[in-house]
Amino acid sequence: MFVAIVGPSGAGKDTVIRAVAEAVHDQPDIIFVRRVITRLSDGVTEDHDTMAPEAFAAGRAAGMFCLSWGAHGLFYGLPHSALDAVHWGNTVVANVSRSVLTEAVRTFGRVAVVEITADPEILLNRIVARGRESGEEARGRIGRTVAFNVPNAVCRYVRVDNSGPIDVAKDQVAEILSSSSRGAW
Repeated sequence: MFVAIVGPSGAGKDTVIRAVAEAVHDQPDIIFVRRVITRLSDGVTEDHDTMAPEAFAAGRAAGMFCLSWGAHGLFYGLPHSALDAVHWGNTVVANVSRSVLTEAVRTFGRVAVVEITADPEILLNRIVARGRESGEEARGRIGRTVAFNVPNAVCRYVRVDNSGPIDVAKDQVAEILSSSSRGAW
């Protein structure tokens, strides 16, 4: 099964994913996908591989990714190893755009969605703290609402509020992944 972690910028998706990966490290059938992004990794906020936009476009055209999308002026992709891991019966987890959920269902078959959210003021503070955008740009990003419709074919949808201590969200998501791994959904 593929578990799509989605949510607005600043919700702490990558932080939750990192904490959950550590919490379930003893469950080898839960695989966390390393994304490819056309932005240099800062080594702190998210763990990803970097490609230049031209190389990414060439890789996409050559079928390098099982799922790819563009957002906020960048391109993102999941390597084919993610699809292979799902076919081998693993629970595969990745941070993806809400805009590609229908494509994810077509690609992976069984898809669960975990939406990570947080209060708008917390989102704003987190985005500004990353240092990639000015306060005005961050407010603009928060102000944009993204239409979010969970595709009917999704087998499960859970919303997790990450406004408080990271352990609360981590424990909720770890339980969701562990139950998936056990075949509970």
